[in-house]
Amino acid sequence: MGVIGQSVKRVEDQRFITGKGRYTDDIALPNSTFAALVRSPHAHAAINNVDTTAAAAADGVVAVFTGADLEAAGVGGLPCGWQVDFKSGDTMKEPAHPVLAATKVRHVGDPVAIVLAESREQAADAAELVAVDYEVLDAVVSATQAVTEGAPQLFDDVPNNTPFDWELGDQAATDAALASAAHVTTLEFDNQRLIPNAIEPRCAIGDYDGARDHYTLYT
Repeated sequence: MGVIGQSVKRVEDQRFITGKGRYTDDIALPNSTFAALVRSPHAHAAINNVDTTAAAAADGVVAVFTGADLEAAGVGGLPCGWQVDFKSGDTMKEPAHPVLAATKVRHVGDPVAIVLAESREQAADAAELVAVDYEVLDAVVSATQAVTEGAPQLFDDVPNNTPFDWELGDQAATDAALASAAHVTTLEFDNQRLIPNAIEPRCAIGDYDGARDHYTLYT
C-alpha cells in the first residue's frame, strides 16, 4: 500500500513500444473455439422461440446454446456486485440477470444465444443464422418514465421498476435550509448513463484440462 499517492516508475513500456506486448488475442491454444453472441435488436420483447437449427449445421460450428439451454444445465446468472437496501431497511429486490435471456430481453443488445465455432469468422456467420421470434413490448427510455404509474414492468418481482431506493443526508435539515433560503433554484437534468470506469475489454481464453479436471483462464 506504500505506493499509493507516489510517483511509480513504469516497467512495462519497453515491451509495448518494441512490439513485444502480449495480449489475450495473441494466445493460440490448440483446438480453440471462438464465440459469437446473438443479441436482441429490441429494447423490450418477449422471446417466443429461438431456432438454432441452421446455425448448428453451419460450417465449423461446434455448439450453439440458448438461454433455455443454460437454464436446463443449471447455469446461474450474474449476481449484483453491490447490494443496496431500501432506505426503510428492506432488502434490495435483486432481479435475475441470466447470462443469456431465455424468456424476455430487456435492453438492446441483450444476448439470447451464443455460437461456438472453429474460427471467429465461422462463429459470426453462424450467429446470423439464428432465428429469434420476438414479441415486441413497450419500452421506457428514462428513469422518470420507468417509475410512473402504468409504465412497462421489466421484472415481475420488482414492482414499479424499483429494486431499491436510497438516500444520504438529513432530510429535515435539508428541507429547513431550503425553506429559509433567500433564493431557491430548481433544476432538472439528465445524467449520462456511463460512470467513470477503467477500460474493460473483458477478453478471456479458458483452457480445460480434463485429465486433471483443471481450468486455466487467460485474461
